[in-house]
Amino acid sequence: MKGKWRQNLHIEPPEGWMNDPNGLCFFDGFYHVYFQYSPGTPNGESVRRWGHYVSPDLLSWKYKGIVLDADIPEDRDGVFSGCALPSDDHIDFFYTGNVMEEGEHDYVLEGRGANVIHVSSPDGYSMSSKKVLLRNIDYPDFCSCHVRDPKVWIEDRMYKMVLGARTKDDKGCVLFYEGKSIESLKYKKCYYAPDMGYMWECPDLFEIEGKKFLAFCPQGIPQGEFKYQNLFQSGYFTLEGDELSDFEEFDYGFDFYAPQTFAIPDGRRLLIGWMGIGDGSYTNPTTDLGWQHCLTLPRELTVSEDGNILQNPIRELDSLKRKTKPVEGEAWEGLPFEVNASEFADNVSVSISGAEITWDSISGVLSLHFTNGEGFGRSERKIRLSSLESLRIIADVSSLEIYINGGRYVMGTRFYPEHRQVKVAVNGASASVSTLRLNDTLVAIGEALIDFIPDKKGCEFHEVGSFSPATGGAPANVCGAYSRLGGKARMITQLGKDPFGDVITRTLNEAGVDTSYISYTTEANTALAFVSHTTDGKSTYSFYRNPSADMLFEPSEVTGEMLDDCYALHFCSVSLGDFPMKDAHRAAITIARRQGAIVSFDPNLRFMLWDDRDALKRVIWEFLPDCDILKISDEELEFITGTADMGEALPLLFVGSVKLVILTKGKDGADCYSASGCASSVSPSVTAVDTTGAGDGFIGSFLWKLRSSGITKESLGDCPLSVIKECLDFANRFCAISVQRKGAIPSYPELGEL
Repeated sequence: MKGKWRQNLHIEPPEGWMNDPNGLCFFDGFYHVYFQYSPGTPNGESVRRWGHYVSPDLLSWKYKGIVLDADIPEDRDGVFSGCALPSDDHIDFFYTGNVMEEGEHDYVLEGRGANVIHVSSPDGYSMSSKKVLLRNIDYPDFCSCHVRDPKVWIEDRMYKMVLGARTKDDKGCVLFYEGKSIESLKYKKCYYAPDMGYMWECPDLFEIEGKKFLAFCPQGIPQGEFKYQNLFQSGYFTLEGDELSDFEEFDYGFDFYAPQTFAIPDGRRLLIGWMGIGDGSYTNPTTDLGWQHCLTLPRELTVSEDGNILQNPIRELDSLKRKTKPVEGEAWEGLPFEVNASEFADNVSVSISGAEITWDSISGVLSLHFTNGEGFGRSERKIRLSSLESLRIIADVSSLEIYINGGRYVMGTRFYPEHRQVKVAVNGASASVSTLRLNDTLVAIGEALIDFIPDKKGCEFHEVGSFSPATGGAPANVCGAYSRLGGKARMITQLGKDPFGDVITRTLNEAGVDTSYISYTTEANTALAFVSHTTDGKSTYSFYRNPSADMLFEPSEVTGEMLDDCYALHFCSVSLGDFPMKDAHRAAITIARRQGAIVSFDPNLRFMLWDDRDALKRVIWEFLPDCDILKISDEELEFITGTADMGEALPLLFVGSVKLVILTKGKDGADCYSASGCASSVSPSVTAVDTTGAGDGFIGSFLWKLRSSGITKESLGDCPLSVIKECLDFANRFCAISVQRKGAIPSYPELGEL
């Protein structure tokens, strides 16, 4: 299953290969993380681009696509690492454009171009034309062809930049540049230390609490038992003027490289690194699933009493803690979770599945090692300590980050347990475990199909001349709406192993919807629906679904990991017929309710799919009591309740768990009823071009706004009417834009348009 080992807390590529984090910044209300990306190949064989994630809170990350591609002669072999410099109205980006000349070259002293390239963006997504600032000829004479990874900042009204370099006699160094403008950056000096390898990559010069640090990644240092245990290292010098202190490593684990730091508005300096390493002797089984690697959690950097850097998980992570309980001996826990240990005996062991952390006070050795194959070639990493004072472990689905003695030492590793329920054992310490849940994902279950859209409207079905295919299906559309606004959405369905299934998967991926849990079958084809828009403005559908692949989706396919991070589970009535998908809905609803997720139900009546309308009504009432939010249209009200009077219908609809009832009224807006009363919203007046998927866009955008307003399942019943009205207004604006365009998901606006 493609979703196996997908994490809840860490940034990962949607597919393909991920390495260095780039361009970390805060701009226009969002945190931006760019990264080295090779889509299409989990082993990194394709040309590097920059992928892009954004987050409003450092916890919930949304993939936004490729923003920089290798498309000019000066970066034709890769958009390599670089940085971002945000200002009030734009972001300046700097990166290395990689060029590999054809012919017989050693690519150290000749044959390689390393160009510092500048682009700018008004929004973090759209990029200006590229401008080359520096080429090989512009670097000092002592440099080889290996000069890369610009980090630029402004200090004392001057632009400053550091570049990683390799000299012609194979010594690593950092080049320092300065200028009054971006175009006037000039070489000023070089930072160098003896016996520190042949190449220094990914430099970063920054200040914390009045102390300056020069960070970089040296290559070519001999590996040791307690220091420099990885093939390549990553760490920092303290700077006193131009004097460099002893080198300190950032991370003593198996998987860490190419970190970058950035400042955020509240004054904190954060670090994010690549949770991987190049050319390692160990592997990652996710390559068989089509993707590889992740980034570390963002880490807050502070300074210890001895002047070294302390790294700790961002404080935002504390908001995710739930169900903290002591660990006494052994316990079984569901990933992700956090373990905190203190009050240590002379000998300590903490094991999480096959990963074991041990401490021996006599030798002073703290060790991370694997007792089974979950490390996939990872063996042992060690640190020598004078004492063990604290131990904090963040365990995600396939990674561990271990913070020792208040963050003075850190060990990061990937690990791959077969199941998300793993054994935790603690001996020789007082310890507690807290579950960590980031419930930010809209999960929809049901049909995803191809809608064939007519070439003209206002006519009967037989008068349509031709149709154009478009991805549809109400649950898929709801995912698309939520995702287009920047939320995380996931689709649970089954498609045929056919070209239409490929189209749906690709469309959902392009919209940012997680398709990891979509199944594929040869037993039936992907569902099709032909749409026509009659003279009275209504849509009619002709379905090819007897059966379709989604109908055969078995309840055994629904697992807890599909809903681990679920904020709301949404479903409709189309897939509630007498076939396996109906029971799959039951399984998903049971898990969602257990996880504390909101359950949202839009009957979305399609009478032509039911031979017996009474059976449709019965199944609606069968599932309705299990939902928290019910969305119905004014056209559906009488069929479902037996009355067109909302006053008479409401007592019938507020059954079971129902807390909100939303009545949509097309161009007349929408009403939402709760225990507190009724909130109403009028739709903006627009000329509709295509109403396909409008109702799905409404509920998708309503749920997005509800979550962004901080409303949880626990607070849903007491949600203020003012907040509900804001959500209705937002959803109506969303729909007003979408109906002026053709199609469903392609018509949905992004947040900036609202």
